[in-house]
Amino acid sequence: MSNLRIVLITLLATCLLSCSRSQKETTHSPSYSLLLVDSVRIDYMGSLELKDYDRQTNRYLAYNQQEKEVLIFDTSGAIQHTFILQDDGPEAISGYGLNPRFSAGNICIFGDKIYTLSREGKVLNRTEIPYPYFWIVGGAHVAASSLGDKLLYYKPEPAEEGQDRQAAYQRMLGGGPMMEVLDTISGEYYPTMHFPETDAFEEGLFYGYPTPLIQNSGSQWFLSVTNALEFHVYSEKEQQLLFEQTVKIPAKNAFTDQPVPLEQMDSFFEKNGLVYRIPQIHRFLPLKDHFIAFYSKGVSPETKAAYDVSDPAQRRELVYSFPMEFAVFDSEFGLRAVDLPIPKSIVPFTALVDKEGQIVALKDQEQAGVEEDFHTLYQYSLDFGEE
Repeated sequence: MSNLRIVLITLLATCLLSCSRSQKETTHSPSYSLLLVDSVRIDYMGSLELKDYDRQTNRYLAYNQQEKEVLIFDTSGAIQHTFILQDDGPEAISGYGLNPRFSAGNICIFGDKIYTLSREGKVLNRTEIPYPYFWIVGGAHVAASSLGDKLLYYKPEPAEEGQDRQAAYQRMLGGGPMMEVLDTISGEYYPTMHFPETDAFEEGLFYGYPTPLIQNSGSQWFLSVTNALEFHVYSEKEQQLLFEQTVKIPAKNAFTDQPVPLEQMDSFFEKNGLVYRIPQIHRFLPLKDHFIAFYSKGVSPETKAAYDVSDPAQRRELVYSFPMEFAVFDSEFGLRAVDLPIPKSIVPFTALVDKEGQIVALKDQEQAGVEEDFHTLYQYSLDFGEE
């Protein structure tokens, strides 16, 4: 009997150990990180923002905002084309915070009108928006591109009856369009990419100027606005951008800026510590089997209050203290990981994905504490080795 009891206990222990191992192997999840795989040197001395990448020609587009200089370079870092946007003359391009992008083999810029340029910098076409307009939030995020035989661009607010920013903000939250499509031959235009219902914003309150981030990957489009760690997915069908779903980023310890009554919208900046760097998504990076979102989470009011934002040095220190992290989703937008650190050596706001599925971003010289007479383009892969 004693021997039988020993055998049974041994078998039970073996079974439990086997089950424990089986459960551990089943629930084991990958640990994601960005792995540096290569870098290239770009021999250019001025400041530079990475703007776009063309998969067809394997070329990058970058822009020097101060000098209004456009650069196109290849994957080795060799500059293929460079030109300066003119302020006057027959090639003049007017507008604030210009944002050049590749478009159907050319370059498109939304300034005071929509300009189409060759890759050598020659102005090929100028297209007027067919009504008076203004921007709730203008500047360097505004973009335009081709959509089949039409133009697709960030939709401005109509100004036939003046500039009512409160009404414009309410229209957006009420399902207003974020983009517009223009037939340049007939002059007809129509709205698209309507803002979806969301519990991130309460009616009657102002949550800060809703700077939109809009990107696409093939026929799929992505939208987010400031002060909300969520994004909206749209599909392109028959030259319309149709809403599909909202995806939330469950970041821990995120501090949204506090809203104010809509009629007091001008007090928002002061109420939130005079630092407009609220939680927001900065980049969408669609990979083959994964989807990455770069985001910042803000800091607590107590942390903001500890800095004298009128002092440029303290203000810079505060801004750089804002956590910059990324989330990983699968191809169906199921969450795989959240609150992962972004390498501090890169400029995350303009990161792109190349045709090899690598994440590319310029080196952040200011963050690195160096001043070089060239730029470095880093290339990363998403590593998901086992924990």
